[in-house]
Amino acid sequence: MLAKMIRISLLLLPLLSLAASRSTAQRTIWRGRSGGFDVAWTDRDITARRASDGALVFSARRIADAEWAEMEDVSDEEATVKEYERTVRLLSVVGSIVSLEEATYCDCGGVHPIMWTRFVAYDLARGTAAHPHPARITDLVPEREVLRALAGDALVRQAMDSAHVRASASPAAMTEALKRVEVQPPGDECTYGFGEFPAEFALHHLEGGRVAVRFSLGHWVEICRGRYIQVGVLVPPPARLVPDLSAAGARRAGFLMKDQRAIAGDRKTTFNYTPRRR
Repeated sequence: MLAKMIRISLLLLPLLSLAASRSTAQRTIWRGRSGGFDVAWTDRDITARRASDGALVFSARRIADAEWAEMEDVSDEEATVKEYERTVRLLSVVGSIVSLEEATYCDCGGVHPIMWTRFVAYDLARGTAAHPHPARITDLVPEREVLRALAGDALVRQAMDSAHVRASASPAAMTEALKRVEVQPPGDECTYGFGEFPAEFALHHLEGGRVAVRFSLGHWVEICRGRYIQVGVLVPPPARLVPDLSAAGARRAGFLMKDQRAIAGDRKTTFNYTPRRR
């Protein structure tokens, strides 16, 4: 009887090992090649590698790890951070430009946890995994075109009127002038503000030879923490970006934000951190 039980156990071991390996395997949400990079979004990370040599050039988890490392000080007995969480979604992949939705939660020891959500964009061709390079919309589109499009948006115009700004010399100057101004969309009980506006973007769709750019505006008042809205404008893309936009629009290489839900549904990737026990 004992010998029979041992034989059964030996037969089951490979099956149990296979089941364990499958349970720990990364689940792929989206994978594709764009601008000479292999981009992979799994339930554990969003990464990019150079197609030519496989070198890792981007990792959303590494960014979150680095931010947590700065916050956590194990030698500080008065440290108050209890939990830090980062949730990311891949919004668009065009050429070497990747845009993400980044939601952050921090129980930092205050009366209430703090939360914020924003878009972030990176240029894979100009950064490394250790030092990712933030992309700005003005890296892709002439400043005058960005300013013209933004000035035609109702919410941006509302903010400009509140700040008594008639015109701006650049998107960076516009951001500086408007960062202390809150805006309130019609029918919304929350108000929102301008953060690092030119850098918080994703590429949404193509329309009439132009590209739709979506910017994120984060919450202004704490009662609305974690919420954000989008400002969308149409701008003419530079000629060098047109092939990449066309490929992303057809989902041949990368994708645009318009297809994000069809690709991933509600799936997200979450990194969670708690202080180490002393």
